[in-house]
Amino acid sequence: MLPVSFTDTYKNWRNRARKFSLESIVSGAVEVVCEPSSDPVAELATAPWLTLLMVKWACQDRHSARAHMPAISRPQFNDLRQRLWDFPERLDTGGTGTMPLELFMRQLIRPQLGFQRALTKSFVREAALLGEQPEDHPLRRLFVEKTGFDVLAFIDLSLATSTRILKGERTLPAVFLNSLHPIHAPEVVSAFQRSIARNFSDLVTFCRSLPDANRKVASEFFEFPILTRYPFFENGNTMICWHPAVFYRGLESFVHSVLSEAGPKYIEPFSRVFEQHVLAEAGKVPAQLFGEDALRGLISTETQVPDGLLSFPGCNVFIEAKAGLYRESVMTVGNSDVFAHKTRAIRKAVGQAWATSLSLREQRRAPPQVLEADADYLLIVTNKELGAGRGTALASMYPKGTLDYPNADAERLLPRERVYVLSIDDFERLTNATAGGYIELPAFLASCVHDDTEPRTARLLFEQHLNERSVPARFSHTIEKAIDASFLRLRGALGG
Repeated sequence: MLPVSFTDTYKNWRNRARKFSLESIVSGAVEVVCEPSSDPVAELATAPWLTLLMVKWACQDRHSARAHMPAISRPQFNDLRQRLWDFPERLDTGGTGTMPLELFMRQLIRPQLGFQRALTKSFVREAALLGEQPEDHPLRRLFVEKTGFDVLAFIDLSLATSTRILKGERTLPAVFLNSLHPIHAPEVVSAFQRSIARNFSDLVTFCRSLPDANRKVASEFFEFPILTRYPFFENGNTMICWHPAVFYRGLESFVHSVLSEAGPKYIEPFSRVFEQHVLAEAGKVPAQLFGEDALRGLISTETQVPDGLLSFPGCNVFIEAKAGLYRESVMTVGNSDVFAHKTRAIRKAVGQAWATSLSLREQRRAPPQVLEADADYLLIVTNKELGAGRGTALASMYPKGTLDYPNADAERLLPRERVYVLSIDDFERLTNATAGGYIELPAFLASCVHDDTEPRTARLLFEQHLNERSVPARFSHTIEKAIDASFLRLRGALGG
């Protein structure tokens, strides 16, 4: 079979889907993804993200709601899903021949990792960070304006909901939500329900309101389902969870998704909150910490500096916090130029670290331990997992020459091998393990670099290094405090 363009392949699938009523396709998807499975590996092999992509694409087709179309049968639904599954065989969706291998692998693992990860306490992080701000903080007010409830109510209601999903229940009946009225007013609980669920009509409206609704690209095949924004399908008085993993990822990104609609009005003030949090976590590490202001006093005035520097004997570790909107398209982009453009803040962070590393040695104003260090590292901490990994992989994903060294000294002091892009989840895990004495940060980073120099032991994600060394999962005091406070509020309503 000769390969055809993505547009033609998509149109063939869309035209097939148009033969059936849209509502029956959505109902069929609910039935399929809610089927019980005792084998998580076998369930993953069914690619539930493709079933949910069917929902998105069918709902976005403005000609799919024609009246009197027949309901899709289960065999016909399976056939439609198989046609979507066969996309890679019918066209070139990117592949290793037309994009860097790292970008291709990044695409492949994106949905799979999202469906493999369990729910952790980290889903409250952004709500907890905003909850530490005064009630009149602009972001906290903005969240209330957009949702009808405060970030602390979000933590309570999400925790309560998660207890049911974690027990294997896939539905939320009205009686369950009503049980939360003793701690949150009925209008707050109702607002929460509206914020996490969509009925058929509202689901169609939501899918058609997305920025890419009228433009189909091959990378959508690899995206994690957009239904994370509304992880429940509302059917009468019952809310049905599309999939536990969709719910988990939806909780983790809920505050970000709601506020990101405000663009710079959200991300600029949140970046400052995020930076403070990252530096507070870095402060747990048993090392001398230089903040941004302290670093500026040690280098030339024209040099832009990272957010912090941890000084160890023989080793400097630069820290840079990078909060961004990072939409789902960033996670699956297959074009090097587009990826470089969408992650330009990451490139800027590397440039700042190189410039600061060089200027520290040139100005000679830093303490001897900083100046005498023969190994510099850079940890770029992002508010979302970008799948960017180490600096060498990042350079491979960019167009040739994008991440070149400014000079030989920069390469000697801070080679790309010692640059890592890691999520705030991984950073908190790293700093807490260091503070607790489980690892020594310089030795740990050196071992990561050593492993990543060999293809056999190289890892795509920083998280994999943490897992392989059995680094315990620990969270910030901000998260633990928010969880504990919420449990106290919930105990009375849920009977302990």
